Amino acid sequence: MRDTRREIDALDRRLLRALRDEPRATLVELAELVGASRPTVKSRIDRLWDSGIIIGRETQLDLASMGFAVQALVHLQVQQGELAQVREHLAAMPEVIEAFSTTGDADVQCRVVARSTKDLQDVLLRVSSCTAVTRTRSAVILDSLVSHRKVQALDLLDDL
Repeated sequence: MRDTRREIDALDRRLLRALRDEPRATLVELAELVGASRPTVKSRIDRLWDSGIIIGRETQLDLASMGFAVQALVHLQVQQGELAQVREHLAAMPEVIEAFSTTGDADVQCRVVARSTKDLQDVLLRVSSCTAVTRTRSAVILDSLVSHRKVQALDLLDDL
């Protein structure tokens, strides 16, 4: 298997942590936080973007505060060779906020949001209306124990 890791040094890691901890910081503030000049911070951020290490700017939302009181994990079994159809079907549903092709009992696992359990029932019926989906199983999410945190993986680089 090819190693697709990109080299990042201690300054890159400090900068990525600063971006994680202070996402609204200006270049000047980031420079102060990481102990580098503003031009150095700018060029490093540009390089991290160009290399694909930084891939997006995501605003995190509190879904419950927006009226989506219910979230569920939905496990789908899919007809052989029909994953593209399922991908297209799920991508067209704004209630599907994540979907993954997986191994194990489910071919696809997705996370959906709904305003109520009645709304969730409608969402689940729409998910299962895809002709390529042969079976669904769902579990309502009660609480988030560990939130989405890709940038926490930075801490693993210290061991390298």
